[in-house]
Amino acid sequence: MTGMSAPGLTALFSSEFLQRLEALCIQSLKEFRTVRKGDRIARISGTSIEFADYRKYFPGDEIRHIDWNIYARTERLYLKTFKEDIDFSTHVLIDASRSMLFPVEDGKFDYARKLALALSYIGLSTHSSVKVAAFSDLETSGSLSNTSFINGTPFFTRRNGIFSIHDYLFGISPGGGTDFFGYLNRYTSLTRGHRGVFIILSDFLFEPSARRRGLNLLRYHNYDVKVIQVLGPREMDPFRGLSSAEVVDVETGERRVVSDTSALRREYAAALEEHIKDLRDFCRANRIRHTIALTDRDFETFVLRELPRIGIIK
Repeated sequence: MTGMSAPGLTALFSSEFLQRLEALCIQSLKEFRTVRKGDRIARISGTSIEFADYRKYFPGDEIRHIDWNIYARTERLYLKTFKEDIDFSTHVLIDASRSMLFPVEDGKFDYARKLALALSYIGLSTHSSVKVAAFSDLETSGSLSNTSFINGTPFFTRRNGIFSIHDYLFGISPGGGTDFFGYLNRYTSLTRGHRGVFIILSDFLFEPSARRRGLNLLRYHNYDVKVIQVLGPREMDPFRGLSSAEVVDVETGERRVVSDTSALRREYAAALEEHIKDLRDFCRANRIRHTIALTDRDFETFVLRELPRIGIIK
């Protein structure tokens, strides 16, 4: 794929970085079988002609796959297993609510859509079917009220689909609030039958109960869920260099003047840590990969080192 190029893609990523992405794949904790043949291999019993291995026979296994030659020699029952091509879909969901634009200097949305593009590139390089979509409050989200943005891209399986994904991501104007569960409920209804990996890119700065409800919905639908929480340095320490400030809730418009004090700093830090910990603990308890992407961290290092370390790609 390195022979393919587009001004938008090469402006974001170096050719060396793209080459390294092509050697990676989206990691799945589950195996998914669909009607389309893909590049991934599953070990299942006797559904294709390529022999894989033997395993012990267990009551209930199909006896037609028993190797009787081994039984004649050992008087033990062993089953032949075979290789079958499988395909799974990669869903990349990006938070396009207004909170992703603030603090402005953190550049959360820009960082998130670069991550979405890189993950899509990895998926397409291994011939996974890849779909990208953005979620936001549908009634107040500006350009996201256009159904082409609400519904996301089609499922792409060819490598040149990365250009359409790029155009989609860089055509989004974030806005509105967050209806996480409502959007996921709609999305999973539209994409029923495309099981696989579900990667969510968001600051997750909304109610913990809404986060848990949405993630549980994906678990119920048997997706392999992965969470990348995108945060920035100003968000982690909003009082740096300030003595007082007017705080504005970017989704509701509520305003409040606050003074910078040591107590307020500690209270904010504790509240943010508890908010992150709640998500991290929920993910750990439910076999959901979770990591934090800080926007002041080098992008290529995060993708090539942190994402494989955490098990989102390999």
